[in-house]
Amino acid sequence: MYLTLQESARDYEYTHYLFKLTHRLSGAEHFFVADVSVDNPRYTAVDIVTDTDDTNNVLLTETGYYEYAVYVQSSSSNLDPANATALIEQGLLYVFGVDITTTPTISASDNFVYYGN
Repeated sequence: MYLTLQESARDYEYTHYLFKLTHRLSGAEHFFVADVSVDNPRYTAVDIVTDTDDTNNVLLTETGYYEYAVYVQSSSSNLDPANATALIEQGLLYVFGVDITTTPTISASDNFVYYGN
């Protein structure tokens, strides 16, 4: 994921970025402290592992749109936005791929007779 986080974070003392992802349909919330591979004034590159759930990764079982919020903080383990220093960016993230969960297929027989009044 590529963002421009230093632009908004320059007024704060921080060492880590806390992410909050909220799935737009289900409302499921996910939190992780970003594993940053590049962080400079032009852009921030964040590596997100989506099949493991721990402090630096997030287990995403649903594809689709997620609202994201990025906070700056000094902690490498805090996952509570209320304890972060400041909210610096919000946006929309689309996660594509195969859902881990499956939706059942409902089928009906073709030999129904419908009567109307």
